[in-house]
Amino acid sequence: MKRKFFLHIAFIMLLPMASCNLEPLEEDQLPSFDKLYAVSENIEAIDFICKPDASGYIIVGNLTSSDNSNSDIIIIDVGANGIQQNFHRIYTPQHDEAVAIKLNENDNSVFILAHRKSDQSQDIIEQNLILKANLQGVPVRASNASIEDTVSAEIKVLTPENNNQLIRLNDFLITPPNLICVGQIRLSPAGNYSRVTQIFNISSVDFNNSNDSTIIEFRQKPDQKNYSNSELFKITNGNVPSAVYEVIGQNISENPDGDGSEPSQNITWDAYTDLESSAGEPIFIGTDRDEKFGDILYHSNGKNYIAGNYENTDSATLFLITKEYTGFNNNRGQNVYAFSNYGNEVMSLTEDSDGNIIMATKKENEMDNNNTSHLLKFSQSGVPIENQEFEFRGTGLDNVVRKIESEPGNILVILSQKTFDNNSTAIGLMKIKF
Repeated sequence: MKRKFFLHIAFIMLLPMASCNLEPLEEDQLPSFDKLYAVSENIEAIDFICKPDASGYIIVGNLTSSDNSNSDIIIIDVGANGIQQNFHRIYTPQHDEAVAIKLNENDNSVFILAHRKSDQSQDIIEQNLILKANLQGVPVRASNASIEDTVSAEIKVLTPENNNQLIRLNDFLITPPNLICVGQIRLSPAGNYSRVTQIFNISSVDFNNSNDSTIIEFRQKPDQKNYSNSELFKITNGNVPSAVYEVIGQNISENPDGDGSEPSQNITWDAYTDLESSAGEPIFIGTDRDEKFGDILYHSNGKNYIAGNYENTDSATLFLITKEYTGFNNNRGQNVYAFSNYGNEVMSLTEDSDGNIIMATKKENEMDNNNTSHLLKFSQSGVPIENQEFEFRGTGLDNVVRKIESEPGNILVILSQKTFDNNSTAIGLMKIKF
């Protein structure tokens, strides 16, 4: 791949909690914008969705207090032109952090998955939370909540049947009437994590009533857990025959050579045909080369694209796998393209209007902590398209893409995390033609 162009950004002044215009983009990239939101020393961009009526975007992030004693979730409503329309900070005395946001297509509401700890120093997640908001980014607040209550949203706690389990939920899917969450589970603080799926009946939850603040899971899978070492899970709608949903993640197993070196890392793929049954044997994807899972794209052509990076290697750093589902634990129909010089971590995948695959990557620079990101474009066969590369660069700032989404007309929407020389941080949202 050759670099197509660079974006150089210079900042003169940062205004707190404001949306700021940056340099205008080229005319042939209109309609476009490049905005900053919630400029602070302790802001973090987490996730966003495109509104189904194309009227804008809802961004979720985290805002940590100046003394790092606690963290609050923020919701930003942005118009199609990038102008901030609403800003909501959900104050609680605990350390709350948003994890992901998803659209409920049944009523055009949004749900936010979050973690709660008593303070910043804790490693263990005490509770997994779910919040609800409307398409204007306004969180639902219980009608019977006390006026003195400082919490500006009704927060429900996702509770396992066995409260002795330590669970960290990473991602979720709404398939009404169910909320399906995936993550990690372990039996003790010193134990290994294993994968877990928890299913909740979200239709029975009344966010307008604060009297019932917990949601008890009614199904947990898999039923038998080996508590090996699993991480980095994502859940998507089923894209294989009869599948209701699918879970992609990382399984770290013992090194088959038994030589005491680093354990092998395998990307696994579970397809669940219904809510009650367990998945069959997981399908292992990739090449067993210490791969780290980044993201998965279920393409409109019916194929699956899985991306990530190789760890503990000096050769090709990133990879894109094109995989057709066969129902068997083999690599039939799999094509792997490995490459380097465009970062060392895959952040997000999306599909453009022409069916090309767009990948967002992250490049860490440990010397000066000046991280950058790239956008790369691939054909449906998984081959890179020459001269289709976009690099984010800027003097003295850290600019990392967190998520990308596509809109009609090959318009790309980019959520990024920005850090400046004066230690201020901001959430960035950019819309370009790519």
